[in-house]
Amino acid sequence: MTVEGGMVLRDLIRAAAAAGLALPHSPYWYGVSIGGLLATGTHGSSLWGKGSAVHEYVVGMRIVTPAPASQGFAVVRELGADHPDLDAAKVSLGVLGVVSQVTLQLQAMFKRSVTFLERDDSDLAAQVAVWGHLHEFGDMMWLPRQGKVIYCEDDRVDVSSPGDGLNDYLGFRSFPTLGLIIARVAEEHVQERNDMARCLAARVLPASFPMLAYGFTNDGSSFTGYPVVGYQHRIQASGSCIDAKDNLLRSSCPWDPRVRSLFFYNTDFSVALFKAPALVTDMQRLRDLNPRALCSLDAKMGVLIRYVGASSAYLSKTEDSVNFDFTYYRSYTQGRPRAHSDVIDELEQMALRKYGALPQWGKNRNFAFDGAIAKYAKADEFLKVKERYDPDGVFSSEWSDHVLGIDGSPNIVHKGCAVEGLCICSHNSHCAPEQGYYCRPGKVYAEARVCSFRPTSQRGHNDEI
Repeated sequence: MTVEGGMVLRDLIRAAAAAGLALPHSPYWYGVSIGGLLATGTHGSSLWGKGSAVHEYVVGMRIVTPAPASQGFAVVRELGADHPDLDAAKVSLGVLGVVSQVTLQLQAMFKRSVTFLERDDSDLAAQVAVWGHLHEFGDMMWLPRQGKVIYCEDDRVDVSSPGDGLNDYLGFRSFPTLGLIIARVAEEHVQERNDMARCLAARVLPASFPMLAYGFTNDGSSFTGYPVVGYQHRIQASGSCIDAKDNLLRSSCPWDPRVRSLFFYNTDFSVALFKAPALVTDMQRLRDLNPRALCSLDAKMGVLIRYVGASSAYLSKTEDSVNFDFTYYRSYTQGRPRAHSDVIDELEQMALRKYGALPQWGKNRNFAFDGAIAKYAKADEFLKVKERYDPDGVFSSEWSDHVLGIDGSPNIVHKGCAVEGLCICSHNSHCAPEQGYYCRPGKVYAEARVCSFRPTSQRGHNDEI
C-alpha cells in the first residue's frame, strides 16, 4: 500500500482493513503521521519476523530534497526496496527532505488473542529475556513500587477464530476537560505532600485499569473475559480521543496543550536483549533502597516494556532490544524539582551509560542524546546521505545538528539545568540548592550525578562534585 507521508496511522490501518489487509506492527497510539513515526523509528512490541518497527515494512519511499535553481530547487527521489539510500531514509529524523510517499508491505488480515496476567516481579529479570520470544506481540507493564508486573499474552490466531474484540485503551480516550483540570490540581497538591500521600494517590490508576480490562472489550462495547480476540486493525492501536467531534473543548485528550491538565515527562530507551536482565536487576536494587521513591512511576501505569528487533536502518536498533518507556510528573513551573527526581534520573543514566541504551528519537530529555549518535555503527553512512541530499542543511536545525553530533551538544548548561533534564549536574548550581537539592552520586550506579534532596539538618557545607 502506498500512502502520503502525512497520512495518520489510524486512517492507514482502516484503509488497509477495508482491502482485507493489515499492517503487522505499529505504535499503540494511532494519532501519529506515517512520516512522523518513520522519522523517529517508532515501533510496537515484537521480536518475531522482522520485528515491531514500522520502518521494517517500508519497501519504497518518495522523498523531495533541495536542489539548486538549475534543477528547479527540488529533486524528487524514488527509493525502491533495493535502493542503497532507503536504510537512511526509513529513519531520518526529518533531516533528508520531505517524505512525500511511503510504500508499506502489508499482510493478509489476521486476528490476535490478548490476555493480561498479573504476577509479582520477583522473576522479572529472567522473564524480560524470554517473554518477547514466547508471544509475538507480548509486552509488560511493571509497577515497581507495588512489585507487580502485568504480562500481556498477545498472539496471532487464525482469522476464523471467533471474536470481534476492540482495543480502546483507557489512557487514549477523551475525558471531560474540567475533570482533567481538577485531576491536575490534585496531582500538584499531592506532589507537595509526603511520600505516603503520593503513594496512596499512585494506586488509583493501577487499581482501576484492570477492572476495566485496560479498555479492551470482546465485542466493541462490553468486556466478558479473557482472551479478547479481534481483528488486527481493531486491536493493534487506539486513540479514540482524536476521533471526538469538536465540542468546544468540553472534553479532550488528557495531554491537550490547550488545557492545563496533565503535564509530564516521557522517557524511552532500548537496551540490547542480553543486557536487559542485568539492567532490571539494577533497577530493582535501586527501587529496594526506597520503594516509595518510585510511586511516581506507578501513578502513570509504571514502566512499559516492549521488544524491537535489529534493523538495517542506519539510525535504528543495531540488535534485538528491550524497550523501557516510563512517564512521570512534570511541574508547570520551570526549575521546580520533583520529589525523588534523583531516583528516576539515576535509572536513566544507568541505562544510557552503564548499559549503552539508545534513547528513542522522539522522546527523552536533552541529556539522553548527548553522545547517542556514536552508538550507531552506521551513523557516518547516514551523514554521507544527508550531505548528498541536503548539503545546505535546509531541513536541519540547531537541535538536529546537536543530536547528530554535527555541531555542538544537546546539553544546555546553566543554573538548574539538571532539574529539567537539560544537563547532567556537575555542580550544585545545576540543581536547586535553594530548595534543598544538591548534585550527588547515584546510590546504585555511583557514576551517575543526580539532584538529591537533603534535609536542612544535613546542609552544613557546600558539598560539590
